[in-house]
Amino acid sequence: MSVVNDGHAIIGNVLQGLIMAGLLGWSVFFMLRRIMPKLVSNQQRQLANAFNAQGWTKLAQWLEPTIASSGGCGSGCGSGCNTCGTCASNTNKEDVQTVQWKNPAPSKSSGCH
Repeated sequence: MSVVNDGHAIIGNVLQGLIMAGLLGWSVFFMLRRIMPKLVSNQQRQLANAFNAQGWTKLAQWLEPTIASSGGCGSGCGSGCNTCGTCASNTNKEDVQTVQWKNPAPSKSSGCH
């Protein structure tokens, strides 16, 4: 039995592989951006500079990492949340209520004694 190489099947497999590789690369990029933001930002900036040197200014501008203009609550801009005015809600420490546990009431069912 001979297997005929179908050109459409080969192109479909290559196209599927390219799509999967692109999705995997995109996912890895965003994962690394979360885990190691400084490293990814430096690499992105170097790549943008290389594209700018080649004369591809539009691609270099699109690739240039953006700098956050103001920090959020976790940025350490102040001692508490919303000291910079960047948080959506103001949570003061006085507003926090602790959990109070209640003792369970003894059961009133008449079980076996």
